[in-house]
Amino acid sequence: MKRILFPIALAALLLPLAASSAFAQQTTSPKTTPAPTATAPAAKAPAPTTKAPAAATKAPVVTKAPATSKTPAMNLEQELRTFSNWVDDKLELNMATVRLDWTAIETDYSRMTKRLDGALDTLTAQSRREYLGQKARYKAWAAENGHPVIEIPLAGDERSSAVNDMQRKLLNTTAPINRAMASTLPDLYSRLIESTRVSHKRWVKTDWEGANLVLERLNARYEQVGSQLQLEDRVRIRSLQAEFKTLEKARDLRGILDGL
Repeated sequence: MKRILFPIALAALLLPLAASSAFAQQTTSPKTTPAPTATAPAAKAPAPTTKAPAAATKAPVVTKAPATSKTPAMNLEQELRTFSNWVDDKLELNMATVRLDWTAIETDYSRMTKRLDGALDTLTAQSRREYLGQKARYKAWAAENGHPVIEIPLAGDERSSAVNDMQRKLLNTTAPINRAMASTLPDLYSRLIESTRVSHKRWVKTDWEGANLVLERLNARYEQVGSQLQLEDRVRIRSLQAEFKTLEKARDLRGILDGL
């Protein structure tokens, strides 16, 4: 009996000891926290590479050749054709049966001749002859029908502007003549006469009027400061003044002969 109870009592004694030992071991051993698994940072999605769109190939621009613009000379020749045809049309009218609007006719005549008169030097010699001939025909026709052409002289600013323009053509300067130095007058007279020699055969009445006004400006300045010049220069100026009047008289004589 004793042999049976002894092992049971020993087992009962050892059991709590084993349990406490296991408990103590459990409490004393450090708790191992599993090391956090390092998660590699998520790889950034590559930034979308936006290719610059290829430059659109521009279609070659086809430039039209500019329309050939008419030169001023061509325009004047066309205006002369228009004027010449207009005169022919008027002279063919049967005045016994046609009643004309003379106000409109005179307005048209003034408009067309003003442009052509101002650019007469740019016409060819043949075109100038045609133009002057057609003007003469129209004037004679208008006078026969009781409506002579009245030449209106320039006045005021318009007259001054016309003289300044003629001065520029003849003397190649727009400087005021009334302030010209005495020493420059011989050269200015020489320019006037040289230009007159070259151009006077193409001049019409208004050209001669303009040239005379330029001469008057020179003469007025000469009267003011001419005494400052040497005798030789004064004699030269008097000679140039006389030549201008000779050329003008030759024009008048030619006009008389042409009318015969």
